[in-house]
Amino acid sequence: MQLLCLGDIALADQLPACKPWTVPGALAPNDDMQIIFNWEFPIGGTVNSKPRARGMRFMAHPDSVAVIKSWAPGLVTLANNHILDAGEDGLAQTICSLQKAGFNTVGAGMTADEVKRPLIWETKEGRLAIINWVFAETHPDWMAIPGPNCWPGSDSARLIIQDLKREADWVMVVVHWSDELFPYPMPKDRELARQLSGMGADIVIGHHPHVVRGMEVFGPCPVFYSLGNFYFAERRNSDGEWILKGAPRNREGLGVQFTFRRGRDPEYRLLSFWNNKRETLPDPFHRASRRMKTVSSAFHRYQGDTYVSWYQKERARFDKWDSRWHFGLLRRGVVDSVRRLILKIQE
Repeated sequence: MQLLCLGDIALADQLPACKPWTVPGALAPNDDMQIIFNWEFPIGGTVNSKPRARGMRFMAHPDSVAVIKSWAPGLVTLANNHILDAGEDGLAQTICSLQKAGFNTVGAGMTADEVKRPLIWETKEGRLAIINWVFAETHPDWMAIPGPNCWPGSDSARLIIQDLKREADWVMVVVHWSDELFPYPMPKDRELARQLSGMGADIVIGHHPHVVRGMEVFGPCPVFYSLGNFYFAERRNSDGEWILKGAPRNREGLGVQFTFRRGRDPEYRLLSFWNNKRETLPDPFHRASRRMKTVSSAFHRYQGDTYVSWYQKERARFDKWDSRWHFGLLRRGVVDSVRRLILKIQE
């Protein structure tokens, strides 16, 4: 029983100029070997007219599922901040399109029961329960029904996980959480990850930051704070300005391939992917896994209040310098940066 966990996949309303993707890693999807990923943008015909609390709304092309058709059978998480960007009809169309293509979905639904329902994957090796939550700090359409499965709070989460432990051999918690772009998790993320392990989670997988973050292990539970983007579409507006454009660090995608054997803790190995703007391919330079290991080294040095103090200093430095370099100049490119500078001077 093997499961390959990937990061965010976001296809904009213009279908990517690429042929259907090959299956990442060495998996041949079947009843015992599957892929799981976060489907970021809903499939729909009309953008939701209700403004989001923060950020724009986006849609995927109606035929976008065809890009990943060779990945089925597989699993898709939908609890994220964009899943209602095409309204309730878009959510219904997204679920229908993915399921018709051979993917089981979790993390969103049309009724309260569907929203909260976990996904159970059963093979001869055992049963894996998957629960998917989106957190308020990502600015989703909070507690909407139809809509995404919103974080219910620690007390309710504990009961949910404990119930799942009674009917499954392993419980995987997939969370759409935290802030974006900064490579280190917030102190509260680390504390929550520790709590999830104590509640009985066997694996915690994070999405939303759009960069690869580190990982650490609490007891037997590995926690991957963010797998980064597997593929994130780029778009310009009618004036030619970028509204979706990735920096080099946004192109790093971490894959975690788990092997489940009855009566044993899950085992995993790391894979690295690189988005070359048209498609995502295995990365011979292993940038994602190297990034994860580099970031993870801080967790061994800093714990508790020491980490809080260190995090605050690193965050201030990032906001002042690193973000401007990595997600300013390097994201826009030299030509566009020079053009913007000239326009600013002319003002």
